[in-house]
Amino acid sequence: MSALLAGFVFALAAAPANASASDDAIQRAQLERARAQVAGEIQLAAFDLLDELALTWKTAPLFAEPTAVVLADVSVPVGLGTGMQALIENHLSSVLIANPDTHVRLVHCPSCSGTVVHSGPDGTVVSRGIDQPDVLARVGDGGGSHALFVDVEAQGQFLVLRARITRLTPELPIVWSRTFSSATSSAAMLRQPTDLKTVEEAREEYLTTLRGGGIVTIPVRFTLRTYATPYRRSVAGAPPFLWTQSGVELAPTDARVWMSSFMGGFAVVPQAYQGLMGQARFYRLLTGRARSITRPDLYGFLGGSVMTVWGPSAASFRQRRLTADELLADSAGDPPRSTFPTLHFGADLRLGNRVGLSVFYETIPSLTNSPNLGEHIYFLGLPWQVLGTEVAICF
Repeated sequence: MSALLAGFVFALAAAPANASASDDAIQRAQLERARAQVAGEIQLAAFDLLDELALTWKTAPLFAEPTAVVLADVSVPVGLGTGMQALIENHLSSVLIANPDTHVRLVHCPSCSGTVVHSGPDGTVVSRGIDQPDVLARVGDGGGSHALFVDVEAQGQFLVLRARITRLTPELPIVWSRTFSSATSSAAMLRQPTDLKTVEEAREEYLTTLRGGGIVTIPVRFTLRTYATPYRRSVAGAPPFLWTQSGVELAPTDARVWMSSFMGGFAVVPQAYQGLMGQARFYRLLTGRARSITRPDLYGFLGGSVMTVWGPSAASFRQRRLTADELLADSAGDPPRSTFPTLHFGADLRLGNRVGLSVFYETIPSLTNSPNLGEHIYFLGLPWQVLGTEVAICF
């Protein structure tokens, strides 16, 4: 009993200490997550300011020709350390390499950031190599003709980047200086190094992409209709028909969830067939609640058309089976002509609302019992005799 009582008393005494240690560990983990989040936001904001710096040189080059510049010093907010310095150096180097028209060519100078000791008649001077250009010239490690200093600081809710370029002569004159700032609460633009843009240009491009040319587009389609082979091999089926179509495509909103198109088209293959058609089609977006600006969009559609075709190949669009006498009569007199309505359904893959790739099945209700046409599929009580593929270009 004494041992149990002693153990119980020890457990009661140790419980607050264990709870306190656990709370401290949780608080340290939360502080570490918060620190990592803040450091990441500062890093992205600093990258954004470096892009602004490179864009300034790209728009108005500081030098008339490519000039060697030493990255002399990079300072970052206290607490972010050498890791942040290395990230800034690497990002600035990659941006300048991707944009040679800035005419700023970073070069490596080992002695510039190191300590240099120079003794002369006036005494001994100990300083950074970048502060003694004449000494660097004597040791043959001058690197470049100019030096770049980058200073990143957090001032309240703003991140400030100060950059200056100094000519590496004994006087060390400052030839260029600029300050950039941004609110830490604003999201970084994350620009591509090979395609730097101003904020205004990026916004205009974004709005133009969202508009997508408006709710009215003019498509040009190239359609190949392939007719199913008849069940009887002795019957000559219809050859593939190649159509060119154009018209107008309408959408009620910029989201382009629903669309409709009204097209006219023609088909011409000398000595084979000619044709005219009118078509109407209705679309429904299947991927998402609005069209995407970053990925392809898939639409399902239903439609119908009225076609009239003439020429030797139009003889297949008859209810009765073709005979040799009919073929001879057609070749001796006027070419056969046929007019018929069609229904179709299919899917359309849109790439940036500019290029469309679609496939569809089509039926000719007036020729469902024709022995001159087979069927690709049997669906909804109808034979679908036509398999079509399309390529569309929208303007």
